[in-house]
Amino acid sequence: MNGIEQEFTGSANVIRLNVGEAENERIQQSYGVRGHPSVVILDAAGQVSERFFGEVATETLREALNTVTQ
Repeated sequence: MNGIEQEFTGSANVIRLNVGEAENERIQQSYGVRGHPSVVILDAAGQVSERFFGEVATETLREALNTVTQ
């Protein structure tokens, strides 16, 4: 994720949540996040575009982010 965060600076916000923190539980539930690691990509309207559970290849994340940032 570190490389993706830097690559998409200015065009996408990358927000990391610690699943162990109780204050993040509502956010996790609202996006259907149940495991770790999980990635949820939202479009400009805040709608879920993609959900990934488990390890995800950098290229897969890049493609999904390119879809919502173009």
